[in-house]
Amino acid sequence: MEIQIKKAVKSGNSSAVILPKSWLNKEVRVELVEKSPEKILSEVLNIVGNYLDLKKIIGVYLVGSYARGEEDEGSDIDILVLTDDLDRKMISKGEYNVLILSSNLLKQKLDRDLLPIGPMIREAKPLLNLSYLDLIKVEVTKKNVSWYLQTTKDKLRIIKSILSRTKLKFLDSRIAYTLVLRIRTLYLINKMIKNEKPSKKELIEIIKSTSGGENAYRGYLDVKNNSKKKREISSDEARGLYDYLKNLLSDIKMQLN
Repeated sequence: MEIQIKKAVKSGNSSAVILPKSWLNKEVRVELVEKSPEKILSEVLNIVGNYLDLKKIIGVYLVGSYARGEEDEGSDIDILVLTDDLDRKMISKGEYNVLILSSNLLKQKLDRDLLPIGPMIREAKPLLNLSYLDLIKVEVTKKNVSWYLQTTKDKLRIIKSILSRTKLKFLDSRIAYTLVLRIRTLYLINKMIKNEKPSKKELIEIIKSTSGGENAYRGYLDVKNNSKKKREISSDEARGLYDYLKNLLSDIKMQLN
C-alpha cells in the first residue's frame, strides 16, 4: 500500500486533496493527520526564527481554542512566545497566529491591563518551558480591569437610553455586537476571579438563554466577521442581554471590593 501525505486545498466551499493521476478511479483512504505538540513547536520555531534569535525565547505556549480543547475545522492555532526582551505584534502565517511578548511587557500587562494576556496565561499549554509558566501569577485587581468595568458601565448607559427611547421592535445588529462583546469580556474576568475555566460553549449558552435564542449571537458574529448580511436584534432580546450584563457588572464589582 502506497502512502502519501498531502495538504488539503480550498475547492469552492469545501476542501480537496490533489492525488497522483495514476490513482484515478482507485479507492483511496483520506485520513486527517492531527498535529502533535512537537510538530506544532517545530513549525512555530521555524516561523519566529525569521523575527528573533531563538536563544532569546523563554517559553512557547499553546493558547486559544486548541489550548481549551474547543477547536474546530476552521480554528487557527494561537501561540504565545515569551522572550527576554523582544515584543512584536501578532504574526499570522498559514494556520498560526503567533504573539511575541517580552517578560517585562508581560508583567506590565498583568499589572495594568489584564486582557487578553491574563486569560491566555491561565489557559496556556506549554510547548516549551513549563516551569516558567508556573512562576507567572495572574490575579484580577481593580487596577488591571478598571478600564473594562468603566467602559462597560458607559456602554450600558448608552444602551439603556436607546432601549428607553426606541419604539422599534427591532434594533441594529451593532447593539447585539456591543452587548455580546461586553458579556464575553466580563465573563472572562468573572471566570478568572473564581479560578474557573472559561468555555466558548458555556458563553454561547448564556447568550442564548438570556436573549431567548441564537439570533443575538449570530448578529454578533455578523458584525465581528464583517458579514454583508446584518441580522437585526429584537428589543426584547436586547433587554435580556442588557439585564444580564448589568447584573454581571454589579457582581464583579462586589467581588473586587
